[in-house]
Amino acid sequence: MLDDARRDFYRARAYYDQEAPHQTDRFVDEFFATAGRLSEFPHSSPELHDGARRANLHIFPYELWYRVHNEAGIVEILALLHHRQDPDGFADGLGLPQHG
Repeated sequence: MLDDARRDFYRARAYYDQEAPHQTDRFVDEFFATAGRLSEFPHSSPELHDGARRANLHIFPYELWYRVHNEAGIVEILALLHHRQDPDGFADGLGLPQHG
């Protein structure tokens, strides 16, 4: 997981700790379940731009942006974004789609 993605995760977790502490464990579980699903089925989401893919969490309004490195057999988590966030702020340098 990239440092930016780790920061995104901890920021979202802190939000639930503050605003809905009864949902924090559920959010954490769903994040790791989604990441685990991507490890098992890395090509389940379409490639959107320069190898970047996006998978929605099922319950919470977040999406995991990731890239598959076939030669190394790994899935690299690039970012965790709330559905209301605009990906343009982190797209430069990661090969994520630019909107506009």
